[in-house]
Amino acid sequence: MVLNSVPVEASRMENENENETGENPVEGTFQQGLIEKMEQTSPGMEDIPKGIPTDEPYIGQEFESEAAAHAFYNGYATRVGFVIRVSKLSRSRRDGSAIGRALVCNKEGFRMPDKREKIVRQRAETRVGCRAMILVRKVSSGKWVVTKFVKEHTHPLAPGKGRRDCIYDQYPNEHNKIRELTQQLAIEKKRAATYKRHLELIFEQIEEHNESLSKKIQHIVNHVHEMENKEHQNRV
Repeated sequence: MVLNSVPVEASRMENENENETGENPVEGTFQQGLIEKMEQTSPGMEDIPKGIPTDEPYIGQEFESEAAAHAFYNGYATRVGFVIRVSKLSRSRRDGSAIGRALVCNKEGFRMPDKREKIVRQRAETRVGCRAMILVRKVSSGKWVVTKFVKEHTHPLAPGKGRRDCIYDQYPNEHNKIRELTQQLAIEKKRAATYKRHLELIFEQIEEHNESLSKKIQHIVNHVHEMENKEHQNRV
């Protein structure tokens, strides 16, 4: 659930309480200076910066939880036409709880070369160094606030396409292979169902044959008993 905004200038989060993973120290110092007034100011709808759409992230935007921020940015990404990826995490040095999270475009960074590709196959290039992202931090009120937002992407977007379509566009060869394998799997399932039915018919025939054979054997046994009884009566 998206809450109201708060002013951009904010206070400093205590450095000794924070243990960030993989974040630029200069950038981190700047962002730590965005939190105190966020905590001290009572937010209102009039605090939303003018000219910014309400369905677009902005610095100072507030959420009830990290999950709410993730859901909002994911919905925004779907409308704009890209896929997000969960990235850097900051934890408190006091109790190890999460106090910061970066959500980035899935084309962020660059893929490291894989030596196995020369032997196996070439994978499609999906990371192009895109810097689009948001950074949310947890303040003393327990809410999560956007402290950084990079809107611009370094690659074409696909507005209106869902997450699955965007991923398929990034992996066209893989998509074709998945479709072929899915079709083959459907064929094999039908074939397996046919074999199963044939086996069931064979078992039914075997069972019927066993019942018929048992009746014949029982009939022979009964006939033998009758003959023995007659022979015994004749002797008496």
